[in-house]
Amino acid sequence: MGDFEATKTRDPFIFQKADDFFRDIDGLTTGVKQPATVSYLESDQLLESGKDNPACSHGAVFRFNDDSLLLIQFMRPRVWRIRFDPSNTKGSDFSDYNTRTIIQDTLSELISRLDDIEGINWITEIVGDNRYYIIQSVLDPDSPNRKVEVQLWIQRDPFQITAVRVLESLAPAEKVPQIQTLDTTTLDKLSLATAKGARNAVIWKTKPRGLRYTNRATILAVQKSVTADFMGFGEQGGKNLFKKKTYMNYFNFDNMRYQNIYGQGPLDDREPLYHSEPFWIEVDAQPGYKSQIATFVDNYSHICLDVGMKDSNAIRVATRFNSFQCILVAADSMHELIQLYTSIVGRPRLKPRYVLGNHQGCYGYDNQDMVLEAVEEYRKCNIPLDGMHIDVDMQDDYRTFTIDKRDLHFPEPVVMFKTLREKGVKCSTNITPYISSIESSSYTTLNEGLEKGYFIKDKRDLDPSAPTSYAQRYQEFGTGRQYFNAPIIDKPPYFELDTYDFDQVFNSGKPFHGGIFYGWGNGHPGHYPNLNNAGVREWWGKQYQYLFECGLDFVWQDMTSPCIAEQYGDMKSLPFRLLLDSDGWSGDPNGAKQKKAIEIWSLYSYNLHKATYHGLNNIHTLSPSLKWREKRRNFIIGRGSFVGSHRFAGLWTGDNSSTWEFLKISVAQVLALGMSGVTISGQDVGGFEFIDSEHDYPNPELLIRWYCAYSLLPWFRNHYTRIRYWVDGPRKGQMRKDGKLFQEPYAYQKHYEEHRDWYQGRDAMIYRAVLPVCRYYIRLRYSLMQLLYDSLFENMITGLPLARAMVITDELDRSLFSADNQRFTRSQYMVRNDLLVAPALQPESKTNSLKLYLPYPNGWFPLNLRPDDPIGAPLAPMVDGGSRIDYSCLISDQDSQLPYITPMYIREGAIIPKIGVRDYIPDPSLPAQDPNPITLHVYPGRDNAYRMYLDDGVSRESAPSRHVPQVGSGYGIPRKHASTEDPLASDKYCEVIIQQKTTRVAADDSPLRLTRAVSINVRWNGFGDLSPIIGTKYTVVFWHEQSTPLSTIEVSSGNRTVSSNTNAGSRATIVTVPIADAHTPKGVVVHLSHDAPA
Repeated sequence: MGDFEATKTRDPFIFQKADDFFRDIDGLTTGVKQPATVSYLESDQLLESGKDNPACSHGAVFRFNDDSLLLIQFMRPRVWRIRFDPSNTKGSDFSDYNTRTIIQDTLSELISRLDDIEGINWITEIVGDNRYYIIQSVLDPDSPNRKVEVQLWIQRDPFQITAVRVLESLAPAEKVPQIQTLDTTTLDKLSLATAKGARNAVIWKTKPRGLRYTNRATILAVQKSVTADFMGFGEQGGKNLFKKKTYMNYFNFDNMRYQNIYGQGPLDDREPLYHSEPFWIEVDAQPGYKSQIATFVDNYSHICLDVGMKDSNAIRVATRFNSFQCILVAADSMHELIQLYTSIVGRPRLKPRYVLGNHQGCYGYDNQDMVLEAVEEYRKCNIPLDGMHIDVDMQDDYRTFTIDKRDLHFPEPVVMFKTLREKGVKCSTNITPYISSIESSSYTTLNEGLEKGYFIKDKRDLDPSAPTSYAQRYQEFGTGRQYFNAPIIDKPPYFELDTYDFDQVFNSGKPFHGGIFYGWGNGHPGHYPNLNNAGVREWWGKQYQYLFECGLDFVWQDMTSPCIAEQYGDMKSLPFRLLLDSDGWSGDPNGAKQKKAIEIWSLYSYNLHKATYHGLNNIHTLSPSLKWREKRRNFIIGRGSFVGSHRFAGLWTGDNSSTWEFLKISVAQVLALGMSGVTISGQDVGGFEFIDSEHDYPNPELLIRWYCAYSLLPWFRNHYTRIRYWVDGPRKGQMRKDGKLFQEPYAYQKHYEEHRDWYQGRDAMIYRAVLPVCRYYIRLRYSLMQLLYDSLFENMITGLPLARAMVITDELDRSLFSADNQRFTRSQYMVRNDLLVAPALQPESKTNSLKLYLPYPNGWFPLNLRPDDPIGAPLAPMVDGGSRIDYSCLISDQDSQLPYITPMYIREGAIIPKIGVRDYIPDPSLPAQDPNPITLHVYPGRDNAYRMYLDDGVSRESAPSRHVPQVGSGYGIPRKHASTEDPLASDKYCEVIIQQKTTRVAADDSPLRLTRAVSINVRWNGFGDLSPIIGTKYTVVFWHEQSTPLSTIEVSSGNRTVSSNTNAGSRATIVTVPIADAHTPKGVVVHLSHDAPA
């Protein structure tokens, strides 16, 4: 290592692995402070003017014995925030302003807005004695219903924070037997007196003297319950949804294949990934009681975690730069916890329904014929397709916002987009926050940006030890190895070499000179828009005009960090010491300060998504040809940012590769991200990058398992890098970039037919199975699209994810937290509440059966719905909850085996909507489809209710405004009006409520009769006539268990137009209900009764 490299390693403003950071902190004898005692002074609660500091309206500033200051605030009655800044010297240094992560500018505005939305009234109170200061949140303080929610006990000496609240006991998991009689005398004799258990409990606390800090970093040590586990952790939640001992790094990084820092690959929790979501949940800390605690660290720089490494009974949380802001959320259940958390960081506005469809992307569809051919192949194979993602191949020489209209490329983009829309396919293209600096008189984005000074300028806060251009080094990592680049001499190996003089640009105030590099000489130098400036964000949003006039429908936001060729910046992004606008709120006294890039590392990508989002929502104002998009929902799929970006975009989890390791972590990643409010997320299905041992295409078994695993997860996009060659110019015929030959399911069938003699036995069968299996599970997805969309719609209200970890849906089953069952909790998922998917994530060579777990206490039926069967298969016997099952899910190319390749189960009493499979999801702007009637499948068992949301799938006017669905319970739910209110939200949706209630009646002279009453009614219909979309009738299918005596079935209804028949072959009773009658407040009730099974 040379002198300049050694100087770089001593610079505190570089990336440092979490394990190294904690080791160094623990080894320091000077420079680390650890306050011992704390006091409360009235003067610390005031502004310099002498007025009350609004930051203390729901909390207080405390002064440590070394004169550093700590602010503790309640944000909601069960949410509190701990703020510490080593540079603060007086109480007024704490402002009321939030970061951009929080949905309101200030805490005062946040509290006022959410109190209004949720219809609650609360205050905080501060009480002190000789040993403690106590801050408590109090609900309805001036009423007989006064209730203390959470108390924070701040111990004076030694300093320690302890959170206390009253916990209720969990309900018993198993249902009590019910007597089969209506005799009130008998019932009274059997009545048991019950009392709800509740107690005060410590729910969270720091270690004594748990705060340590340096002049830049802050570390908080939090005590862990002996019984507790931690789960969540966002994108890094993949290897183990539950984590006991590990270090973790939250630092946005273009970490291709998840292996660059530590060199171990995707199963290493320590790797920093593309997206930072420092949110985790402590679960099972209070066995038998309703208690969950979540932690979120709100800091845009580098966050380090020590989860039980130094102390198995503690988790240490560190922010390396800027102020420390830690938000704690206390709740009775996982539902409530997610509701509360997302009420603060926000929930997305309603996304277009087509987002839930099947999408195809490829880095290597480098001309319009290839794009059109891929779509045509999907249509020929009867695989529905809604999205086509065209990579930078479409650009004019890597110029963002352009199209290469030369022959052999994309000569007729308007015709291409129009052709695809006529087939129902919506298109996106790759948009990076990079503007090529290659001069062009026609490239208006570059020329305007230069003229108006919209690009990031090269001004740096120089390291005094390395003040010159030749002393600069950029820190990089590759496969576990740290190395450095010298920008004065190192340049990317472009085909057309970059000849700029680093010395002339360095710290000059000229536009920062960076560039993209896609490997194999591909890429160019360029500039980066200053997206931390509101005016530049507005300009950026207008740059989409040309692409959308051509026919683009949504945006694929890539290279978001921004990702830069490693010769131009640190960690393949901006130089750490480059000065950036800090983008404070209007009115924030510190809002105009510039900070080093490393200090606000993930803010740029947040603002990129925000700029695109608002640009698309206003794109209709830019030209008459775009006026039709005025009320249309827009969508962005992005590659990483920070908490809060989910309000603007979905998330795909970066550049993976075609390995079983990536498949293994992929489900848990989606579940972990869903817990923190990320609605749309997922990996590239099949893997983006090739592996050397299977270079030409992914292992066919791997692709099958990936399609099956993702069949009902929220984001489904097959995306890969494809080999390509120069088609013109001086390099014509030469390889342009290495990659796979194919990854589309239909291509495997073609490959097999062309090379039959290469494959024998089971290997041949696996190749033959790719197309039918993938087609089956995509078609199953489309048949259950209403179920997925209902979850998406409700996410606006509750923040609950579409695909849910079983600990969200089955809180009574505490075995889900046990070591024996955690593997199931990681790999299985629920779609909404009642459909369980248990995908196989290992090759058949490792196991010929899958072990799965069905949550207790409900019973479960194997999924009997088939995508192209209007009814379904007869119900198999119900399986008891709490069962572990060895399930043979061998891959087969036989139609009869397709439903069993991925285990799926339906909870007893479930209500599942199903529709016909179409080539694409309808949209008023696309070619009209015939109405697609909805069949409601109602399963025997427990009483249940299902809410269904009907609209046109694309209009922003559909979103709730003043008529909010009354879903969810507890804190964090809007009651008076929608919390994620879109200015165009107009309640143009229909909320259909379907309920099943089962009664058992015994009479002396007849057998026990069961009556299942299914009601369908509408609480709100702001849409109007839905018949063009769903027709005029609902079909209700009552499924019966095998032992049900079908001959005793009787169906009745007060509505004379209801008709029914019982199909003995499918063991189901099929009822038709007129929608006009069902879509009223009174609705329609259907009673089905039969003798109880023997």
